[in-house]
Amino acid sequence: MRPRAHDCNRTARTLRVAAVLSLATLPVCDRSSDVAPPTSHATAHDPAATQPQTNSPRFRRIISISPDATEMIGALGAADRLVAVSSFCIDPPQVMKLPRIGGLFDVNLELVLRLQPDLIVLRGDHRAVQELCERNRIPIYRDRTNTFDDIFQTLGDLGELLDATDRAEQIAAAMHERLAKIESALAPLPRPRVFVTLSRNPDTLAAVMTAGQNTFVDEIIRRAGGINVFADASLDYPQVSPEAVLAARPDVIIECMPEVAITDALRDKVVKTWRPLAQLPAVASGRIHLLDLPHALIPSHRVVDTVAAVARILHPEAKLD
Repeated sequence: MRPRAHDCNRTARTLRVAAVLSLATLPVCDRSSDVAPPTSHATAHDPAATQPQTNSPRFRRIISISPDATEMIGALGAADRLVAVSSFCIDPPQVMKLPRIGGLFDVNLELVLRLQPDLIVLRGDHRAVQELCERNRIPIYRDRTNTFDDIFQTLGDLGELLDATDRAEQIAAAMHERLAKIESALAPLPRPRVFVTLSRNPDTLAAVMTAGQNTFVDEIIRRAGGINVFADASLDYPQVSPEAVLAARPDVIIECMPEVAITDALRDKVVKTWRPLAQLPAVASGRIHLLDLPHALIPSHRVVDTVAAVARILHPEAKLD
């Protein structure tokens, strides 16, 4: 009898969380060669930590270098345990008053040490942060939110680490329910070909960054009832030329501008930039849209809001609510 996917996911989560917790409570003298299990997203080293108190949170001084994890920590009711965040963390609102330790590639390591964290949440890999944590026995949880499955996995992991498993399960259930409703509403509708821009020079189309397959952006497009015209790209986030966009022939263009105030003047400028490619179906029909959700490119639990927003762009006739 094959194990159910739910059981496999729970087992994998147990291993990841145990990798943090078990190493975080070992005596410092026994820790110099500890490494996480190869299947884990977590490694841990703890600064002279004793066993956590029975009625006290395991981790009370958290630094998050991951905007998506910061949002999920807030949603889990643990924002008060954050002592610093990255330069790109914007939600929940209370993190705007916290110290900023830089971005993934320019972390202020001295400030990190001064803040005495008992847990660092990190998106991806960062050698300098890893070495700092190894020297100072600071636990690390690595957040790899590349797909929707990863987002659900990270939400569950953080729920266990922060003693908020019930809340994590409630959020996940609400996400699944809303995604199912969107899928049901869009099922009978035709799926337009969609080109999403993630980054580009505002004055040219020479090198536009978009999303390929195996990314949460590709999944947003699919779950919103569209077809990603660059789903077969060899890179997760390729830069594409105007010629490649012409060959892809999108029906809809969505420009992601989460940090920009959308004005009529900006809309006019964006439309004007695309005029040289007037033969594109999206340009010819005027289906060029600007998406300004602040969290549009943050793969957190709020990704469902982005799916709904994109679905409304692609299928304004659909009844999603």
